[in-house]
Amino acid sequence: MHPHRLGWATLCLALLAGLAAPFPALARTESEPPASAGERGGKTLKGEFVHRVGSLQVNVTNWGILGSFPGLGWEISEAPSAQWPAGSGVEYLYVGGLWVGARLGGIPRVSTAYPDYEFYPGDRSTDTVYESFEGDRGGNRAQSAHPDDDLDGAVDEDPLNGRDDDGDGRVDEDFAAVSNQMFRAVYRDDNAQSLLDSPDHHPLSIEVIQESYQWEQPPLSGMVALDYTVFNRGHEVLADTYVGLYMDPDIGHRHGSRIFDDDRVAFVNRPVCIYRPPYERLVWLWFAEAWDDDGDADSSHPAPGHFALMLLDHSIDILEEKAPFSVGFNAWQAFSRVAPYSEGGEAVIDEQRYELMSVPEVDVVTDGEGDYRYLFTVGPFQLEPDDSVSVRFALLVAENHEELVDLAVRAHFVQEGSWHDLDGDPFTGTGCREALIYDPERTIEWWDPCVMSPDPLIIPKGDRVWVNADCGWEAASNGTCGSFFYWCTGTGGNETRVPWISDSAPPPPHLRVWGTEEANVLFWDNASENVPDGITGEYDFEGYRLWRADNWERPPGSSAENGPPADLWMLLDETDLVNGLEPDRSLDLFRYQPNVDAALVAWYEDAVMADPRIETARDHLPPFGFSMAEADTAIGLARTALGMPGGKRYYRYRDLDVRPGLPYFYAVTARDHNTVRADTGELLDLEHGLVGSPSNGFRFVVPGSRSQPRWDYEADRVYVVPNPATRESMAPWKLFPNRDDPTGLKVEFRHLPAAPCTIRIWTLAGDLVQVLRHDESAAQAAGDYVSTGTRTWDLVSRNGQQVASGVYLFTVDAPGFPRKTGKFTVIR
Repeated sequence: MHPHRLGWATLCLALLAGLAAPFPALARTESEPPASAGERGGKTLKGEFVHRVGSLQVNVTNWGILGSFPGLGWEISEAPSAQWPAGSGVEYLYVGGLWVGARLGGIPRVSTAYPDYEFYPGDRSTDTVYESFEGDRGGNRAQSAHPDDDLDGAVDEDPLNGRDDDGDGRVDEDFAAVSNQMFRAVYRDDNAQSLLDSPDHHPLSIEVIQESYQWEQPPLSGMVALDYTVFNRGHEVLADTYVGLYMDPDIGHRHGSRIFDDDRVAFVNRPVCIYRPPYERLVWLWFAEAWDDDGDADSSHPAPGHFALMLLDHSIDILEEKAPFSVGFNAWQAFSRVAPYSEGGEAVIDEQRYELMSVPEVDVVTDGEGDYRYLFTVGPFQLEPDDSVSVRFALLVAENHEELVDLAVRAHFVQEGSWHDLDGDPFTGTGCREALIYDPERTIEWWDPCVMSPDPLIIPKGDRVWVNADCGWEAASNGTCGSFFYWCTGTGGNETRVPWISDSAPPPPHLRVWGTEEANVLFWDNASENVPDGITGEYDFEGYRLWRADNWERPPGSSAENGPPADLWMLLDETDLVNGLEPDRSLDLFRYQPNVDAALVAWYEDAVMADPRIETARDHLPPFGFSMAEADTAIGLARTALGMPGGKRYYRYRDLDVRPGLPYFYAVTARDHNTVRADTGELLDLEHGLVGSPSNGFRFVVPGSRSQPRWDYEADRVYVVPNPATRESMAPWKLFPNRDDPTGLKVEFRHLPAAPCTIRIWTLAGDLVQVLRHDESAAQAAGDYVSTGTRTWDLVSRNGQQVASGVYLFTVDAPGFPRKTGKFTVIR
């Protein structure tokens, strides 16, 4: 081993608007983030940005950290770290972090996200993580029919960052959205806070744009892709630059004890033959694989999966002056958590860390289980001031090694993407020539790998020559590809590769759910019908499927924001186009026409005719007396009436089989009518084509009681449930405890006054136990249409203690309402 995240009509309008033991002991000792972390800027420390649309759930941040430090007791630790399957509580990663190393003035310097926290976002509130998805408004990509979203003649000039980058008064209206769920963040290593918290840190003056992607459907749902672009924002050259990820894969259930002590790791460098019509090609897979030595077979929570970090791609330079000529890794170093550096332990200073990054070596890990960490690096690159380099990885998890290899091949396909004519010139990207060689100041000598001549190709200065830089002949070591393979890109005028392309179902519609005692009501729009296929460019929408999940218990590492396990989802209903493909249940079955002022719709018809770019009320404020919610709905209806893109139709579904107080998840997914995957040629279900996953775009609801208005108020209708509150009576809605809900238990005060009210809970002796506030209007203003007449209590006193068994009194006071008094019983 080398040393080394109202009224019914008014409420409907608001819903439709914008449709555009708590901590198991792991016995880990980690240095905490600096005390000032999160006190300024947009640094994310709550685990609020989680890739959750696939079977692998991964927390990402805007300070270079991957994962969530499970079990450490921080707020971020409750988020899924790298949990698979989603909702299982089984984690495959403790933490991972970006490393960038280079020689600055000849001196080796390394900036790390972990174990030292040396990357920070900016100090503004906009310096946070941004989320999007393929098909999102403003996110058309280069291969789509309309990549210039804002029609200003430029493409992707307003990246997803919460700012008006192109100065047109609009924010994030022309960027590139990738996959079913995309996160984007920007951070640097020379932020003033970084220097304050780490006085020994020597920054490289780099800026990192971090994007991560996830797809909802098998077989890609077990993957999260990572795309890092590193910019040199300093004034000096960064020589011999390396980019890497430091990973600490701890595998086991969150309930487990010392799950990190029995892991195994290995590095895989494997050739595979892949076929993309009409060519076969040999591809080398580089990934670090980790698995639990025995799958924790002696526990009730096995961890059988294999987890990997895979290198997919990085910037290349056909002249080999600023980057390697072809894609390949540099080093993989594994080391111990406790040993000193000289004996195979962690590197703690820049010189040691740079040595680990730069030495081209693959460690040999001896047989045996342990608590392993490793560093996976790529390079070297040469970065002049304002130059950048891109490195792309993927996190993968599958049942076993063979399925992991299959997923790695599919990940390679997706990252490779497809070739397109983006310059409009039919004479570039022809005859297999996809790479341009050009230098206005010097003559270039280049050895063509396709010709295999000992003499170089001479390209005079100022000449533009297109060459086939990615061709090659190489014998396949296992004979899978035959004797030789040949690769040809740059055909038919397609000179530009657009990465990260996968065939997928239409994105889910924008969904809102309103819970009541009688029913949970779903509202959604027709956004899915207006998004073309990402590969074919065709509008292939076929229908909607409606899903529900209940009996959720909030397993460790899960939350309402991240959704239920896949096995809880059940199909409620479906509707589709009437075109001969089953089930042929008309979309009109759930069609809903919101009650919007016709004058407002007509007003917006005139406005949209004058300026077709108006898509939301933010683009054109409504006239006085109308809300932004009413305006957004009116704009959608106006565009529909005019037959213009972006028009809206709406749907509604009522689920009557509900019980107040219980948690429910709902999703509406879309499907297409393609029968063959455009990216791989695989045959699909001949009836249904590609079907979206309910893990994408779901909503959480707890149906509550209706509040009582003053004109119809009856004090006797205010009560506590369950009463008595026993272990058995509270069991149906008991959830696994977490930081915000330390008991996982609750009682509910129902049918409260429709006004700000105060609930006081007392012992029979008159001691005040707890004071609860409830304001229906505040809940509605916050978009909470779940329990406006219900207030929950977690049976914790105002002193932070769980209350004892006994009889308790309560009072409810609200302005203009008579006081309500009552009692209930708690039996532990």
